[in-house]
Amino acid sequence: MFTKESDIRDADDTPFLNLEGIDPVSLEVFRSLFKLIRFHSQLLFKLTSEKGIYPGQAVCLWFINQNPGISQRDLARKMHVAPPTVTLMLQKLEKAGLIVRKEDEHDQRLSHSFLTPAGIETLDILKDILTEIINTSLDGLSSDEKHNLVHWLDLISSNISLKL
Repeated sequence: MFTKESDIRDADDTPFLNLEGIDPVSLEVFRSLFKLIRFHSQLLFKLTSEKGIYPGQAVCLWFINQNPGISQRDLARKMHVAPPTVTLMLQKLEKAGLIVRKEDEHDQRLSHSFLTPAGIETLDILKDILTEIINTSLDGLSSDEKHNLVHWLDLISSNISLKL
């Protein structure tokens, strides 16, 4: 364990943070969570980009699969991004042959997105990538440790959600 804030160091041996009013153990937890998020993002990007897919596109395909015919507006809301961002993603996915967009029968201002067979194949690749990330991330943890981890992460998530 760390005895003082200055003992908490990042991977390159530089001090992570020195914050007044934060106990060293809490700072260590925050540093570990930050590192976990960073490594998870890097691994996700590495594995998806090796297959020519990018994380934002992966999320987009995932939501379209779960909500066939979803409108761009609803997709943007689910992804927590601006509608123009979704428009660009959909254009790239459509150009790659992973989705098709169809105009709404009643309102031509709306379009609905659907996966193509190639999009479904890509989703299968994404499922394999997610399986690899989960297995890599949780390697060495017992079932009880995984249950405890879920409990603690849910508690932290709940605390954060109260501030949103």
